[in-house]
Amino acid sequence: MTSETAWNDAFARAQSVCQGAGLQLIDPLIASVDGRPDCYWVLDIASATADRLGMGEAEQEETGQIMLHLMVRRASGINTPTALSHLKSMSNAFRAGKTGLTPQDWPSGLFYRGQSTNPPNLDDAGNWYVFTLMVDYTYQDAMEQTP
Repeated sequence: MTSETAWNDAFARAQSVCQGAGLQLIDPLIASVDGRPDCYWVLDIASATADRLGMGEAEQEETGQIMLHLMVRRASGINTPTALSHLKSMSNAFRAGKTGLTPQDWPSGLFYRGQSTNPPNLDDAGNWYVFTLMVDYTYQDAMEQTP
């Protein structure tokens, strides 16, 4: 199960990147896809699992993957270097600023791990190319216990 902490942090980071690039970020559960611009981002969740860190423990560890899809309309004039630049900017939002430093403003217990990308298949039918950035994360939290 994906926690709201992981979702909210990923959405806020992606929204910041989109605002800087002048692109829209879509939450697929609440937004209509009608009338979309030639290039925009969609934030999706691929999968997540959670389990206690030990028998009887209040702490839990969640591992999952956030998927960000850069949607590019076919024949829109947006070229590959521009799309790759958008991907790199989004990737950087989920990386630490400098080696050895704790990333600023990350919620306690949330760590972004590896990343991977999936390029569009130019043979796919349809009106859109989809570049996908997948960001792995780990989130640890604890339930409050009452005596």
